[in-house]
Amino acid sequence: MKHIQISILLSISLLLTVSSCGQQQAWDGGLISVQYDRLPQGEDILLSDWAGEPEFIALDSSDPEALIAGGEVTVSNHYIGIYSPMETPFKLFDRATGKFLCNVGNIGRGPGEYNRISFAQIDETGGKIWISTLYDNKIHTYDISTGRFLEDLPLAYEAEGNPNQGYNFMVDGSAQTVTIATTPFDDGCPVIAWCQDYEGNVLWEIPKTGTIPENAILSLHTSLNVDGALDISQWSMNTQQDTLFVIEDRELHPLLTMELGRATEPNALTFNDGDYMHEPCILPDYVLVNISQIKMVTSRNTGSGASISLETDLLPAIVLDRRTGKVSRRTVIDDILTMDETSPSFKCGYLAESYSPEYFIETTAKALEEGNLSNAARKRISTILENLSEEDNNVILLAPIK
Repeated sequence: MKHIQISILLSISLLLTVSSCGQQQAWDGGLISVQYDRLPQGEDILLSDWAGEPEFIALDSSDPEALIAGGEVTVSNHYIGIYSPMETPFKLFDRATGKFLCNVGNIGRGPGEYNRISFAQIDETGGKIWISTLYDNKIHTYDISTGRFLEDLPLAYEAEGNPNQGYNFMVDGSAQTVTIATTPFDDGCPVIAWCQDYEGNVLWEIPKTGTIPENAILSLHTSLNVDGALDISQWSMNTQQDTLFVIEDRELHPLLTMELGRATEPNALTFNDGDYMHEPCILPDYVLVNISQIKMVTSRNTGSGASISLETDLLPAIVLDRRTGKVSRRTVIDDILTMDETSPSFKCGYLAESYSPEYFIETTAKALEEGNLSNAARKRISTILENLSEEDNNVILLAPIK
């Protein structure tokens, strides 16, 4: 069983729908449409088949400001960033040592401040951290060495029609450009994506050809695992049909649209027993959609709103082989540490996992005896365990995508 704690926001960010359903279509390099319960069961996937030699980084525990509790991991050659949609600042760490460097920006509503981060990217080449938030149409930039606010990126278009973040982005620090994919609301932005310079001048754009209602409950997910491409996954929370695509070479390339279980209204948010939950991710050679199913729902009221606790079962993932067009349900096995079924997270070209100290201590004890680890990885884990307590900060696993 997997236990998930979810804090419900009053409104959720959105993206794009594609009216396509049914069985897998013949592969022609275009969009493939599937129904989860009709997919064939394929062979298990070993995580080591997709990810190379792992490195383990114990995050700094000496500074109370450094402590994290989950969150998204983003990574570059020399830095690790942790951010969350909760009201916590972006935290920047040294990748080699795990040392806490700074909070990037501050929580608040003043210039350069934010409340809930929707997406972030570390731009080492340009010396900046780029952050978008749920509640405005701005992309903030911060100095990578100090975490101090620099300026807001002037957007050529705005993701109008929704109070939440309606876009994701990819920064090219060498070219000093930003590619942005937006939500095609009925009366919103006239383009689905565009590329601009830092001054807001449009270099190219992709016109919008279809729209969705402004009250649709969807969100955007971007992993930045494909070099030179902005990957976008439509991520619904109401079993609506979802679509994954990449923006590459100035074109939008739809990859996969899926139907999970029973569909509800676009503006309905459901957490019922039997509902599916999923986490999509686009890799260079594959599309991976982690699938789980709700088994039990409990709720309680808190000072900040309703809190829902979900108990779920992990199910076989949807896997599209981008080289052949074959789609199947496949179980992913973590042969690096646990030999258990897993729902891996990939970000910025890496398998990127954040482990609580309790989980790391328990899991690696078994992995040192039974896991598929190199001598270097065993030595690093043993060194971390010598100094790790359950009150310490999280441990990050990074392994490059093969």
